[in-house]
Amino acid sequence: MALPNIINSNMNRVGRTSRFFHSGRDRMMVKVFPGGVYTTHDPEIICTGLGSCISACVWDKYAQVGGMNHFMLPFDETDDIEHWHPTEILSSAARYGNHAMELLINQVVRHGASRDNLSIKLFGGGSVIGKQILVGEKNIEFILDYVKQEHFELVSSDLGGTLPRKIMFDPITGQAWVRKLSMDYAHTLERDEEKYSRALYEETHAPHDNDAELF
Repeated sequence: MALPNIINSNMNRVGRTSRFFHSGRDRMMVKVFPGGVYTTHDPEIICTGLGSCISACVWDKYAQVGGMNHFMLPFDETDDIEHWHPTEILSSAARYGNHAMELLINQVVRHGASRDNLSIKLFGGGSVIGKQILVGEKNIEFILDYVKQEHFELVSSDLGGTLPRKIMFDPITGQAWVRKLSMDYAHTLERDEEKYSRALYEETHAPHDNDAELF
């Protein structure tokens, strides 16, 4: 089963998203699901729900463009989770984190942003339930190491904790809103993230042409 990484015709979505009108904010809202990336220069609000997954919100205040991703690093066994380190950039786990970040960054640059002008806010990585507790911790390790290594400006973050979150992000101004959710909602997020994790597992164990060695 391949990862949901089809880019649509307007070149600003990857994976599953949904659009709806929010009458209270008088704007279009775009929800990003696990595995998704969305970027825009329109006055929209991008939102998502997070358990152990991470969302990076990036924007260029000069170009007035920004976006959000929603990703999880896949692990097959608890032992893999405990001993994985974010500097293992050739591992299957880091492959997905790097892929999600590069997709997001490349798309905002394609929309006119400058990589040097990008600011980042980070959310998620909660120790919410079951096996996802350790996944959340490793997701935080990965994303903080990534931002440091890539020399991006980290404006703010809301990472860890024991409750799921709802994130809303204005990609033009960089303003973000975080609402902590009840544990009842954690089970809904767990189902979504487990489904995404299974897709990553199957993708990891499928043959890849780009894994071939060159002689």
